[in-house]
Amino acid sequence: MFLDSKVKEIVKRILDYSDSYKALSSKVRISNGEINVEGHSFRTQKPLLVAVGKSALKVTRFFLDKMKIENGIVITPKGHTNVKLPLEVLESSHPDITESSYEAGKKVINLLLKEDYDLLIFLISGGASALMEYSDISLNYLKEINKALVTSGLSIEEINIVRKHLSLIKGGWLAQYSKSPILTLVVSDVPGGDLSSVGSGPTILDFSTKEEAERIMKDIGLEKYAGFLKETPKTLKVKSYIFKILDIETVLTRLKSDIENSEILSSEVRGDAYSFGVQLAGIANTQFRVSKGRKVLLFGGEPDVKITGKYGKGGRNGEVCLGFLKYIKANARLYAIATDGIDGNSEYAGCYMNNELKISSVDIHNALINHSSYELLEKYGVTIKTGFTGDNVNNVYILEIGE
Repeated sequence: MFLDSKVKEIVKRILDYSDSYKALSSKVRISNGEINVEGHSFRTQKPLLVAVGKSALKVTRFFLDKMKIENGIVITPKGHTNVKLPLEVLESSHPDITESSYEAGKKVINLLLKEDYDLLIFLISGGASALMEYSDISLNYLKEINKALVTSGLSIEEINIVRKHLSLIKGGWLAQYSKSPILTLVVSDVPGGDLSSVGSGPTILDFSTKEEAERIMKDIGLEKYAGFLKETPKTLKVKSYIFKILDIETVLTRLKSDIENSEILSSEVRGDAYSFGVQLAGIANTQFRVSKGRKVLLFGGEPDVKITGKYGKGGRNGEVCLGFLKYIKANARLYAIATDGIDGNSEYAGCYMNNELKISSVDIHNALINHSSYELLEKYGVTIKTGFTGDNVNNVYILEIGE
């Protein structure tokens, strides 16, 4: 089974609508040192630009194409600096927190404290939580905690509540180092639209509490680290303006306008990835029985994979697809795409399923137990490979039912 032109066109459309440079072009106007966002104007003669996340290179390129910026830093995942910029570009780590994460955090704080600027342009996107960190906790402890968090099955919101209360750069702390007003532009990868969860909200006032973080840590057996938690700032020293540039719901809305007989069912998918795939199969089977004609259902979000032992090459979309394949009976197709082009620890963005594909339940079970979904799916030619896209608004799921 090989990907046909229809699959390629759907993937191309998803990635086009997830393009952060294009999103900025539609929402931000810049002229003569004045930045206009949604009717709000920001005039600057000495801007300082800090960009962190998987979209950092693209969003920085937009600003450099539109105005003169001489000072700033761009923090991006390792191995993806194929775009040359006149600002310092620092490659950092993702999804693990490492020495480079701490180095990035220190560099940003030093810039804010030492440089002369009248506006901080802070561009943040998915992946920023690991790419940039600063804390009084040892790196080894923080790595242990972070690994437990990301393999726990917790939602990204819960994970980031804990991260904020362990950090001295997240949860509004970065804003405390700024000498000027802050313009924060967010490319969100978080279901539900909570902008303070993107990169754990370095410049955004945090309303979660230390007690919430303690409860979450206790729930997953990390109570021995609770003594490291600290409260986040509840007021900011400078004015901080935050605008959403792009998110998964925007992408789904554009897809709906393009695809006939389509409906958005959720832009806030959470919970176990395999279980979500099983539910998608159940929806397809039911809709095929009770309604006539072609129907397309759109979903977006971030289902979870809980890893407790060894794991192979896999990802959340791989497990969604296996759950779907195990129970699908109707004439239906599923496209599962990570908009950053990287699902889990694989080289794939996702996969494509239909009811004609036959994989034994034993093979599916083994792949799920070993979290090696892509080791299985690549044998059948149903994986989708895009390479790193330089964007990230999370995962898109398109379920086609019927003709």
